[in-house]
Amino acid sequence: MKKTIRWILATIIFLTCNMILFAGVSQIFRQKGGHPADMVHSFYSLDDNSVDVLCLGSSHGYTSFQPNILWKEFGITSYVLCSPQQPLAMSYYLLKEALEYQHPKVVLLESYYIRVDNKDMEVPLRFALDGMHLDKVKLEVLASIRKDMPWKEKLSYYIPFLKYHVRWNSLENRDFNPRLYLKGSALSYSVFPQEEPELSDMPWRMSKSIRKYLKKIRKLCDENDIQLIIYAAPYGIEDDYEHYVARQAINNTLEKYCARNDIPFFFYQRTGEAGIDFATDFADHSHMNAYGAEKVTMHLGNYIAEQYKLPDHRGDAAYRSWDEDYEKYQKDVEEALAAAQGNG
Repeated sequence: MKKTIRWILATIIFLTCNMILFAGVSQIFRQKGGHPADMVHSFYSLDDNSVDVLCLGSSHGYTSFQPNILWKEFGITSYVLCSPQQPLAMSYYLLKEALEYQHPKVVLLESYYIRVDNKDMEVPLRFALDGMHLDKVKLEVLASIRKDMPWKEKLSYYIPFLKYHVRWNSLENRDFNPRLYLKGSALSYSVFPQEEPELSDMPWRMSKSIRKYLKKIRKLCDENDIQLIIYAAPYGIEDDYEHYVARQAINNTLEKYCARNDIPFFFYQRTGEAGIDFATDFADHSHMNAYGAEKVTMHLGNYIAEQYKLPDHRGDAAYRSWDEDYEKYQKDVEEALAAAQGNG
């Protein structure tokens, strides 16, 4: 009997160790989202209930908001849970997942990809989903968004290693050493000068699916006593003017939608209140660089600090790690500035 119990315990320990090892290897091989911070997976490295502000959205979110600036200037903790082309449906589920670990006071939702109902597209879905823990929220996503997918294909969403094991010969340093101290943000001092394009008053027709997930995000925030803020990071003409105008139409509609639903909305390109300069504050046609991100972050930080009276954690021993991460961030800033000046 004792031998049987020892055998069972040994088997359980062996399987558990192998599952932990496999999970670690799977995360190394997984395709990372956008930049070295690896926003979705590194979220789990945060201390529970340590984040005051959570940012959701696409690459326009992680290039326009900088948690280290918010910390340095206001003592407010934040994290950017964005991913490339993040579907609005995934913004909802990522918020739901985040609330398993954090209780933010404010949620920022960047608006660029709200316009696209791309929840069924594999690439943006994987960028947001593959780094998520295999838990009840991930199971809910797959049961909801990918319910009609063949089980063999769905299996690779449960176990990303099945999809990415072929990456063994293209692994980079960031696969092994994500920059957790960037808190999900990007950092670039490259400058792409461009002229500021005109805005249009053209409206956008909000689909039932988009309206549904906006309501679900708002409801989830209300149920958890969280203030929702939607903002539109400025961007230029990526391919053609007509396409640009169509993209900007969403912000005209969102401005009215948010006014009706008592949601703060910042349309920076129209109001100019963040002081964005198209000659200096962009890394490419549509994504802001660190100069632009600092301006947007400072404006949002001032608004949040004034409206919601969040605590200033600077000097609190429990948040010493945020000071340490800021020091690491500063080293990255120096390297990024030197690289940008060298390329210039």
